[in-house]
Amino acid sequence: MATLGEKIRWYLFGWGLWLPTFALRRAKKKDSMLERAMDSFSGVYKFENGPKTLQWYLVLKNGEVKLERECDQPPNFTFTLNHPQDLSLRVRQEHILEVLISNKIGQAGDLYYLYQFGFIMSLLRRALTPKRFARSVPIENR
Repeated sequence: MATLGEKIRWYLFGWGLWLPTFALRRAKKKDSMLERAMDSFSGVYKFENGPKTLQWYLVLKNGEVKLERECDQPPNFTFTLNHPQDLSLRVRQEHILEVLISNKIGQAGDLYYLYQFGFIMSLLRRALTPKRFARSVPIENR
């Protein structure tokens, strides 16, 4: 059974997941490439704590994105946060490998969904980055 502190931390983690869902809904309206990627993809991502007593589901379906506490569909990919108290909401890119190797985040499921999730998040980052701060050559919209 989860303690009150774990439940509060997990609730706050859900707010951390809600922010990208909100951003995806807004950015999709302005970025045609992100809109096409979201419209052509459906997947269920489960985020759970180590003992598997608390979970959040991120559902992408037919261009819509939702965050739910329960889902009747099986997850396509599962992230298990083994030590959520050790993770910050924003992990720098250079520390992602360290987080994975130290077994703070477990992964299970079809890797296609993991790659697609990463692709959509990169399009979101591109859509939210002001053009004057962009570091790389912009991707052409066709």
